[in-house]
Amino acid sequence: MYTNDSQRDIDITGDYNKVVKGNNTENHYYGANRGKLSNLFQSLKLQFENPDNVEEIKTISESLSRYINPKDTLGLEEKLRQQGKEHLEEDFSELKQLFYKKLTLYQNYEPAREIFTFLLAIVLERYRNVIKPMIRENASERELLKCISDEIVHPIMKLIESEGCDDIMGLNSEDIEGMYHFLTGNCHINWIL
Repeated sequence: MYTNDSQRDIDITGDYNKVVKGNNTENHYYGANRGKLSNLFQSLKLQFENPDNVEEIKTISESLSRYINPKDTLGLEEKLRQQGKEHLEEDFSELKQLFYKKLTLYQNYEPAREIFTFLLAIVLERYRNVIKPMIRENASERELLKCISDEIVHPIMKLIESEGCDDIMGLNSEDIEGMYHFLTGNCHINWIL
């Protein structure tokens, strides 16, 4: 049994799941509910931090290449011009480019490819089932932009946070919105139907 006196002058420090007492280190793993996304981020971190264990793969998985390869020749800028939304071009192009740079940086890591595929699929599903019907119903620009934020960006960020992902890629809301515009530029998403 522990008493107040038995724990006096004990020097214990902690760092995430490590408890250090003197020269002894103990690792404690707690049974958190880790989902697919969290496990992928953990795998990516392990590969990224130890490049000796990584066999770099130059080919892009078929699932991810579906999103990377353009479906037609109209890019984001032209689609915005056709809709009379040139005023959005600078911001949307920057967000698209920010995401593309991150995609390019991590695309040689299998877990990163799976993460990007997983998240891009969510973005495309939300477009098809939420935003596309709004475009058909002639929703205002303000309503569409709010919907992108409320139905795509925030839920994905909450998913990453709720799974306790150790996100070494540093995905943020701009990256998630950039995914939407990246898909628009690659003709998976349209602003006009």
